[in-house]
Amino acid sequence: MKKGSGLKILGQPDPGVPKDVHLVGRYALGVDWADDHGSIYPFDRLRRDCACGQCGTLDPVPAEMAWPEDIKRTAEGLRVTWVDQHTSLYAYADLRALCRCAGCTGGH
Repeated sequence: MKKGSGLKILGQPDPGVPKDVHLVGRYALGVDWADDHGSIYPFDRLRRDCACGQCGTLDPVPAEMAWPEDIKRTAEGLRVTWVDQHTSLYAYADLRALCRCAGCTGGH
């Protein structure tokens, strides 16, 4: 089983749910997961990973479209409203799968 696969253990917090969401510097979002894994998502990459399909074609993402106006944790996932008023919803399992740290990508 892949590390960080989200296996729920009775009586333990769901590892696929963030325990903290915070800014990392000026250009990234940090997520600390319930299993103590930490992920960092640069805003421009996060915008390209939006599920709408149109954001994925932005290369590069214009600076005015890569800045969040509002970030909210909801039951469905992390909802980001960008300064151009586009809203992206990242289901927590999908957001966790977007982590590109060495541990999640096999060191590549």
